[in-house]
Amino acid sequence: MTHIAIVEDDPTLASNYADLLSREKWEVTSFSSREDASIGIVSCHPDLALIDVGLGAEEDGGFLLCRELRMIPETKTLPIIFLTSRSEQMDRIQGLNLGADDYCSKDQSMDVTVAVIKALLRRVDFSKLPDSNPRESKKVGSLTLFPDDMRASWKNIQVDITVGEYDILAKLARHAGMLRTHDQLTIRDSVVSKNTVTSNIKRLRQKFEKIDPNFKAIQTEHGRGYSWKKD
Repeated sequence: MTHIAIVEDDPTLASNYADLLSREKWEVTSFSSREDASIGIVSCHPDLALIDVGLGAEEDGGFLLCRELRMIPETKTLPIIFLTSRSEQMDRIQGLNLGADDYCSKDQSMDVTVAVIKALLRRVDFSKLPDSNPRESKKVGSLTLFPDDMRASWKNIQVDITVGEYDILAKLARHAGMLRTHDQLTIRDSVVSKNTVTSNIKRLRQKFEKIDPNFKAIQTEHGRGYSWKKD
């Protein structure tokens, strides 16, 4: 059974999320503080963690927890989704920069939250399949996209990207050679994504350059947007 950890200090919200996820037949473990979650998540081995940005008196408690989990071998690759409010634009940017896989707004429909969780879990499930298992793929020069599990490889070497980074990469590659504006590269929430596109592009470049120091496929047109140059 899929196991989801919820880290939320508001007991009403925590209960609502737990009820929602339980209806999906998922096992749920809830934590109300960073300290409890830091120890509990390591010991209960969840498949995914849903973490509130603000925890108790710690406005950035969720970020601190994410940093801790990313430093522990057992949770280094744990899928993490941050819970934010619409006014917390910088929180979302910081969360994605910390290596969170995605974010969900507390103001959006809980059905959307479930959809985001399912998409991320699907990616994890596909990543565990043997390489010999046939998967849908799309090649754009040296880039290969795997839509089912939101992965990508460059010159046959897998690139370690998040769901949000994959979304931007796929939009660029699908329209290779065409300028894509910041609005066209939004992830889901246009207000936030305009502020996070540049950050995601920077991280994508860094990750590709680790594999190929001569990587130049992502082109910048300052003040206008980005394009993918097919090699």
